[in-house]
Amino acid sequence: MRRLVLCLFVLVLATAAGAATPYFLDRSGMLWKASASQQGLVLTGERDGAITVTSVVPFPLAIAGSYDSQIQVAADELSGMVAVVWQRTWSGSASEIIAALWRNGTWDRIIHLTDDLAAHPRNPLIQLSTVRNSVSDPQDGVSSATVIEDSFLHVVWWQGDETQQGASYALVRLTSSADDGDAVVRRNLDSFGFLGLVCAAPVPPEILEHPLFADEAQHDRALVFFGASRTCVFSLLQISFTVVSPPTADTGGGFTAIAQRRRNVPVFGVQGVFPVPDSLAMDGARMVVGADLKPVAYRLASPGTLAYVVATDAGWSATRTLSVKPDLTLDQAIPLIENLAR
Repeated sequence: MRRLVLCLFVLVLATAAGAATPYFLDRSGMLWKASASQQGLVLTGERDGAITVTSVVPFPLAIAGSYDSQIQVAADELSGMVAVVWQRTWSGSASEIIAALWRNGTWDRIIHLTDDLAAHPRNPLIQLSTVRNSVSDPQDGVSSATVIEDSFLHVVWWQGDETQQGASYALVRLTSSADDGDAVVRRNLDSFGFLGLVCAAPVPPEILEHPLFADEAQHDRALVFFGASRTCVFSLLQISFTVVSPPTADTGGGFTAIAQRRRNVPVFGVQGVFPVPDSLAMDGARMVVGADLKPVAYRLASPGTLAYVVATDAGWSATRTLSVKPDLTLDQAIPLIENLAR
């Protein structure tokens, strides 16, 4: 029984840590799914039990032994795009993170989010944002508001080896064309991380190599929680948006030309820094973050007991325990702890 409970917990954590989401249900009732096949990624759309869309991403598995994993799907209402993001492993530790965008029966573009196969990019995670900002637009002495709308796909992943590794991030503007200069924005998240103490013991890869998005009520931004491989510090990075007016150019004769439309652009800012908990062993642990920006870490302390800590303004809380009982099963106890990340 002890071994069964431990195996079930490890399975739950492995599923959560490698949280790929190959399904997405949109508001029209379409269930989108992406799956691996010998031909490559296949996108299907199903409504009311009938498959109405089947399309293969035009990027086949050209090398024997290569395969696709960590497949995720998201459908954006504003742009009409269906995004598929996945990890393609070519051989050994050579891999890349790829995004493919589908709309109205055709593949709009395929984006290679990473450019170094040897860095073994892995464990991608995605989130959508729809941004609506209003700006004052005086016309003929009357002030009116113009709403600027954009949709974005956030992608975060881990890459590197034992000598140099870290979290990376990409922002894909779904409401732009492929040739827009800011259609894709990439960032090395280590550039936003804070310096900390060198870890006496490395943070286990099941935590460190899975940067995650915090759950939050507002979907006009994203919050990325990530650690650094050499320091005992986690950082919480917010990606919010502000409107930038287009540059103008004087065409002569007193006429001014608009070079491009107003658009929402990302603003990066660190919202919190958290040391690795020293009162809770990190082996086999899991971390979650909610809208209150206070991470929760938990692990199986014994076959019948979950131990957890909650971040506070004064640091991490004392270690608490929650016992698994016949009337409180493991799959019921874990959500109770994760709900502490409010």
